[in-house]
Amino acid sequence: MDTVFLVRKAQEGSDEAFEELISGVRGKLYRTAYSYVRNEHDALDIYQEAIYKAYTSLKSLKNPQSFESWIIKILVFKAIDFIRKESRHFPADNIDSFGQAFLSGNSDHSDQSMDLFKAFEYLDPHYKTIILLRYYHDLSVKQIASMLDCPEGSVKSCLHRAKKELRPILKEGYFYE
Repeated sequence: MDTVFLVRKAQEGSDEAFEELISGVRGKLYRTAYSYVRNEHDALDIYQEAIYKAYTSLKSLKNPQSFESWIIKILVFKAIDFIRKESRHFPADNIDSFGQAFLSGNSDHSDQSMDLFKAFEYLDPHYKTIILLRYYHDLSVKQIASMLDCPEGSVKSCLHRAKKELRPILKEGYFYE
C-alpha cells in the first residue's frame, strides 16, 4: 500500500497500518542500530525504543511521505543517546557479523566490502552517522541536513572528511595486523 495512506491511517489510530509501515523498514532500522552498538541485544533495545517513540509521536509527523527518513532519524538519535549514556565505543571484534547485518544477508562478501566494514569502525561516530544516512539509507545531502538540523555545507564537509579518513585506513590495511 501507499506510504502516505498508511501513515494517515496509522495517525487515525490503525495499529495494523502502523505495523505495515514498520514492516517496510524493519530490516534497515535493525541494521542501522546494530551498526552503532555492534551488539544484538542493545541493537534490539534501540530498535524497540525507536519504534515505540515513532508510535507515540506519529501524530506529530506533518509530512507522511517522509515517514522512512523520520523514523530513521528517531533511531539514529536513540542510538547516539544510548552510546552517550552507556559510554560505549564501537568494538573491533565480530566484523563478519557486522558485514552480514549491513549487507542484509548477502553471503557473497568481497574482500573490498569487508575492508570497508573494518575501516568503518575507525570513523568518528558523527561521520559514521552521515555515511550511514548518505550511502546506506540513500538520503540526499539536503535530507541529511534537514534530519540533523545543520547546514548542507556541514554535511558535505563531514562526508568529505569521512572519506578522507577512510582512504588511508583502507590503503594501509591497519586491520590486517
